Amino acid sequence: MTSTAVSNEPERPALIGIDWGSSNLRAALLGASGALLDRRERPAGVFALADGEHASALYELCGDWIAQHRAPLLACGMIGSRQGLVEVPYVACPAAVSDLARGLGSASIGPDATTGGGQPSTLYIVPGVKTGSAARGWDVMRGEETQLMGLDAIDRAWLVLPGTHSKWMHCSPDGKLESFQTYMTGELFDLLTRHGSLARVMAAPRWSADAFAHGVTEARDEALENLLFHVRTAGLMERFQPSELSDYLSGLLIGSEIKAGIQRCPPRAAPASISVVGSAALTQRYVTAFAAFGLAAHEIPGDAVFRGLLAIARQAGLIDGVAATTPATTSL
Repeated sequence: MTSTAVSNEPERPALIGIDWGSSNLRAALLGASGALLDRRERPAGVFALADGEHASALYELCGDWIAQHRAPLLACGMIGSRQGLVEVPYVACPAAVSDLARGLGSASIGPDATTGGGQPSTLYIVPGVKTGSAARGWDVMRGEETQLMGLDAIDRAWLVLPGTHSKWMHCSPDGKLESFQTYMTGELFDLLTRHGSLARVMAAPRWSADAFAHGVTEARDEALENLLFHVRTAGLMERFQPSELSDYLSGLLIGSEIKAGIQRCPPRAAPASISVVGSAALTQRYVTAFAAFGLAAHEIPGDAVFRGLLAIARQAGLIDGVAATTPATTSL
């Protein structure tokens, strides 16, 4: 477990915000103004826990906060999925922060003998969001919608959250989520670099901007299904070194995602600028790839989720009598 005290200001904690995904459990102690008072995390994601282990995982991470401050607990992410603590129904697009607040689920979660005993607390859980239909198929997400609500409205117009399952979101001028699409870019990259014929011709990666750029450009102009085989032949014919092939593949997959994402843009809503949210190592690749398509993109650090939890908590009335204020310099 890691813990980082972020602010020494004597502000009263107003919310314990929890980002509980498939791999990791992160928690933040938040002041009413938006100040981040403390933060902790550990690798105790939903997929790493068996039934009945959720309470122990949460109390091991921040049971002292819960006992000391008695602040509301609000979580987002896969904790609200069918594999989580309790399944919270999806909210349909278009979705605003008020829709997420109205759709909150809840569960009683309390310490047991392994965590010192005491009274259980109510864990409120943000619903996921869905779009689509039975005829066209569905897109769903859990956690990204909360991160979206933590961003300024100006950064939400066209938003891409790259990752295992990359999300493309389109929002209205007032910040309401209108539609989104999911691309399994990160998962495909992981599978193709670990298994099958492409993995056999690759060596330990050494960053190659040239190989990545070639991949993006080729994906822009040609079909991915044939291009994927070119990763194998690029090694056989020594077009790229084995250590460069993973970057060539990365360019192909990201370029293909961007081509598909642009084609799915709603009519008359082509993006003038795109916000890319996430870790720097990944967002920089996307910004570079967007430039090959003639589109401007800018990076946003991928840690707006706690601001989003605070906004939803305010809207849901979990923080009584608190109005949005200008955060202090130590805010999220």
